[in-house]
Amino acid sequence: MSELAPEPRGRLHPLAVLVFARKRIGASILPILVVAFTWRGGFALPVLGVLVAVGLAVLVLEWRRFTYRIEAGRLVIERGVLRHTTRVVPLDRIRGVDLQAPWLHRVLGLVQVEVEAAAGGGSAAELTLAAVSAEEGERLRRALLSAGAREAATDDPRPARVLYRATPRLLVAGGLTSGRYILAPLAVIGVIANFADDLPSTLGDRLLSEAADRIPTEAFGVTALVAVGISVALVLAAAGSLLTDWSFELTDDGDRLVAQRGLLTRRTVAIDRSRVRGFDLRDSPLRRAFGLVGVRVVAGGVAGGRPGRTTMAPVIARNQVHELALALDPLAMPDATLERHPIAARPRRLTRAIVAPALLGIVALGLQWWLPAAVLLLLGLAGAPLSLDRYRQLGHRFDGSRLAVREGSLSRRWTSLDPRAVVSYGVQRSPA
Repeated sequence: MSELAPEPRGRLHPLAVLVFARKRIGASILPILVVAFTWRGGFALPVLGVLVAVGLAVLVLEWRRFTYRIEAGRLVIERGVLRHTTRVVPLDRIRGVDLQAPWLHRVLGLVQVEVEAAAGGGSAAELTLAAVSAEEGERLRRALLSAGAREAATDDPRPARVLYRATPRLLVAGGLTSGRYILAPLAVIGVIANFADDLPSTLGDRLLSEAADRIPTEAFGVTALVAVGISVALVLAAAGSLLTDWSFELTDDGDRLVAQRGLLTRRTVAIDRSRVRGFDLRDSPLRRAFGLVGVRVVAGGVAGGRPGRTTMAPVIARNQVHELALALDPLAMPDATLERHPIAARPRRLTRAIVAPALLGIVALGLQWWLPAAVLLLLGLAGAPLSLDRYRQLGHRFDGSRLAVREGSLSRRWTSLDPRAVVSYGVQRSPA
């Protein structure tokens, strides 16, 4: 097997300095400007200018000290200003290469390259090239995934076959039925709270006081506020799905599966087909009601403690799953009938869901903590139907070539796995 020819040292794009600056300053830029222009005294702006000049010099030096190259079948990255470090990763240990283009990268015509390698017992197995040109990023992706077994580029590459393409309407439906996006307002509130903490205390207290004074207290106003909140949550859920997975497309060029998605941040994920070990089908009660499901591929040896699952379809109609599953794994059995787990598993689920909240609720009643007691007892009652459904969803099947497993209720997962990908397994038993 021939190795890739050594190449000269590469550097990040010169505009990477701007990317470094944004990462260092981040969301603190607005509070800094507010303090600089509202601080009494004539020394604030000169001090800010000196800090900017020193920071820019450090960022330029950091850019100069960052180099990468591919030689002797290895990726070598050297970096560091005060502390010089060298990372060496054999190409055959690389499990995936992601190209991401956040909004600043897209404005500058750059991409961020993230390299995932087999951890080998370590946790720091991801390498990042913060900003290179789009052409260089694509070249690196091809070269790194070649693993030294073939040339990074061919004169006559095979045309890619489109396996799946998500429509905007389907993405909106996926956002409205996904807890990930329905809970997006909580993340927005967190960002606002973090920004408020960076503001001067008097300004933050004044804004908080004015907001509290405007909150309605009458029944109609509260109802209207709740309705507006729900509407905003739904809009944010749909918008979050569109922003994250806009123009999602999954292609197969014979050697790799390539998934591209994103509106403001365009992301490209490539996985060698030889490292595909199976796939997941994920849904929820709400998605099951509308016949929707998400698909993730299981890739072997992904690093950093990650589960090794990459999205192949953020949301797809149930009647399209069979075709996509067979395209990902011709030996898969997406429609196979699973063997149900023994009846002894049902009381085990019920006990775990009901006993603990019920006991805690009784203790709270004895202490006359009425509200906590009511909440705990309601959780115990709600746990009964949830436990029964979790038991009904349990199932497995092994046909000699693929192992299929299903579990979960609120978040149900159906997994098809190549048994050759199993490195180890454990057997656990408990009293209940």
